[in-house]
Amino acid sequence: MLQNYFKIAIRNIVRNKVYSAINIVGLAIGISACILIFLYVQDELSYESHFDKADRIVRIASEIKNEGQIDRFALSPPVLAPNLIQDFPELEHVTQLLEAQKQTIWYKEKSFNEDNLLYADSSFFDIFNYEFIAGDPGTALHEPNTIVISETMAQKYFGSVDKALGEVLTFNPDLYHVTGVFRDKGHSHIKANAFLARSTFDRQRQDVLTGTNHWFNMNRYTYVLLKDTSQIQPFQDKLKAFVATHVTPWIKENNLNASMTFILQPLSSIHFDTVYRDDITPAGNINYVYIFAAVAVFLLLIASINYMNLTTARSAKRAKEVGLRKVVGAYRSQIISQFMGESLLITLVSVLLALALVQIMIPMFNTFTGKQFESGFFLQKEVLLALLAIVVFIGVVASSYPAIFLSGFKPVDVLKTDKAPKGGNAILRKTLVVVQFAISLIMIIGTIVVFNQMHFLKNRDLGFNKEQVLVIEIPFGDSTLIQQIPGIKHELLSNPNIEQVSNAQDIPAESLNNLLVFAEKDGKTLQNSMNVMFVDYDFIDAMGIELKEGRNYSKDYQTDLKGALVINEAAARKMEWQEPIGKRLELLDRDAKVIGVVKDFNVKSLHTNIEPIILALVLESPGYLLMRIKPQNMASTISFIENKWRSHYPKHPMEYFFMDEFFDKQYRAEEKMLTIFGYFAGLTIFIACLGLFGLASFTAEQRTKEIGIRKVLGSSVSGIVILLSMNFALLVLISIVLAIPIAWYGMNKWLQDFAYRVELSWWIFAVAGLGAMVIALLTISYQALKAAIADPVRALRSE
Repeated sequence: MLQNYFKIAIRNIVRNKVYSAINIVGLAIGISACILIFLYVQDELSYESHFDKADRIVRIASEIKNEGQIDRFALSPPVLAPNLIQDFPELEHVTQLLEAQKQTIWYKEKSFNEDNLLYADSSFFDIFNYEFIAGDPGTALHEPNTIVISETMAQKYFGSVDKALGEVLTFNPDLYHVTGVFRDKGHSHIKANAFLARSTFDRQRQDVLTGTNHWFNMNRYTYVLLKDTSQIQPFQDKLKAFVATHVTPWIKENNLNASMTFILQPLSSIHFDTVYRDDITPAGNINYVYIFAAVAVFLLLIASINYMNLTTARSAKRAKEVGLRKVVGAYRSQIISQFMGESLLITLVSVLLALALVQIMIPMFNTFTGKQFESGFFLQKEVLLALLAIVVFIGVVASSYPAIFLSGFKPVDVLKTDKAPKGGNAILRKTLVVVQFAISLIMIIGTIVVFNQMHFLKNRDLGFNKEQVLVIEIPFGDSTLIQQIPGIKHELLSNPNIEQVSNAQDIPAESLNNLLVFAEKDGKTLQNSMNVMFVDYDFIDAMGIELKEGRNYSKDYQTDLKGALVINEAAARKMEWQEPIGKRLELLDRDAKVIGVVKDFNVKSLHTNIEPIILALVLESPGYLLMRIKPQNMASTISFIENKWRSHYPKHPMEYFFMDEFFDKQYRAEEKMLTIFGYFAGLTIFIACLGLFGLASFTAEQRTKEIGIRKVLGSSVSGIVILLSMNFALLVLISIVLAIPIAWYGMNKWLQDFAYRVELSWWIFAVAGLGAMVIALLTISYQALKAAIADPVRALRSE
């Protein structure tokens, strides 16, 4: 029986080559796109899943309320951990991480600038079970000046993992002994190339430790391992009493008008939690994961609709076959099984073709998503289950209506020529066409809106000039680098293609220092937390920031170094100063007065509003060297800069980037969305047009005699083309009417994530609708024209 079904299925596929090809190609494209998006979604949702105790790990975030302002930090104070250990003996482990600055690391003749370095407690690996290739995680960070490095870092410095253990890496001027190597695998918000023993930091930086009893000193990431997942809510409740016991008295003792709360973040939720600032790595956006998953479903749905439409439309061609089978004794269940078997065969062929397409597209997909999917992806259990689900969905669910419809034909009706069925439920087919084009149109509108928003983000006036600014990173840890900054600045300015040079600890698009600032108002001391950028004398001019009031920093005023501050307009508004010049502010060790106010400028992406900023003067410092260069002779100018760098810092590799590219990296998620929307919007319209092409072909074939009679009676070719096209054009028009409000609502919700955004203009919907109509008419017109110019004698020969 099964062998017979298989033979019949093969014969039908071969007999109806065009329609079989449309079904197989449409399904293959839809399935391949669905697989790619599934891989992306699965990868995004896999963060932290490789840690065995992930469900019991929580991070403690901080929230500070002050004068109506709420600041939420992924960080917490150093003093938190020892107090937790003392007050909560039921906690299995408590550990803290501290970010290290980017540094140059040497091993013999090799040197690299390394970032993603973290100071970790000795208990860190008791909570996070990294897979060690070499060394003992239980003792790896117990001693000062020890370091655990990644497999990639071990291969970079030592050639292989086997040679790394026991070797010494030089962090000027410190030496670190390699006590462990961990495997690079899995996704985590903790992005680390190496973990350094935190006891080294505690011993070296006593200046920082003097503030460790300050509850508002946010510089650690605190993680807790609970004994059971049921402890999460009780522990959160206990933290309220903990704050009342430890934090509130300290706030009152220091006469601060603020309050503090600690909030638990389950480890699995951290990657998509965008509420908290200063995280180790930028948070992902769960909304994009939902959007991409919806796109995958839409593509699969459109491909399935094609199959259902074409199968039911061509039902008349197989009506006599069904009638004859019933006459010779076939049961309805057997006929249903036969048609579902054919559908499963077509789906399996489509899946195999889809896997081949995915193998071809994987490298390109990796490029624009930033992922590292391998060619053997389909051997993963999750992928195999997804493919099985796709086969079942399309092969059984999508074929159920055609199978049930075809098996329901009555032999007495279908074996009479004048009562042959007309190809299924026309209303259902038309509804499915409308759904197809509505989905396609929504994606086209989405692509246009995302493109417009991205163009707006990259071209909006930020309040500073990000173009033609070359930035060199100056690693921390080497005092000789700092001493030579004045000399290299002077030599760089000797090149006429270098207009300005500045040295700063902080630049736009970087995580800034958020520090407490104190000011006098109406006889009271008010405190606020503000972003602070430490810059040199030349920064404001080099970055093209406009001075609105007062003056810039000047070497003519010796008191500027500790006794002066420049703020932006937002900071003046926050302090409620109508005349800010001359007002006093306390910041760290500075009791300073405001000497200048600059125009507001964006230091973060346009997702957020402009925040209050203080530009604090600092002399030569690690961080960045910024150069505004002319666009002419770019290659020779960069070569000149590299030569000057090597002459001053022969042991330090020069790493540079351009400010505009660096700032625009904040929109990577949106760029991914634009790329995925663009490609898959094209695929949805292509698949929909494949189906439309097939339906137009069937309609023309079904109305062959009608067209022949109309031509005999004098109808023109253009009249027949319009006649055949009008019904389909009406369906596309209905889809446009349905798609526009849905697209408007969805894209309006998406744009709400941006503080600065484009307007949803009417022309976007008009262009998308007109484009969809033109594409549909072009698709239909080929079949309509072919039918219109056919010889009517052939169509009417049997009449």
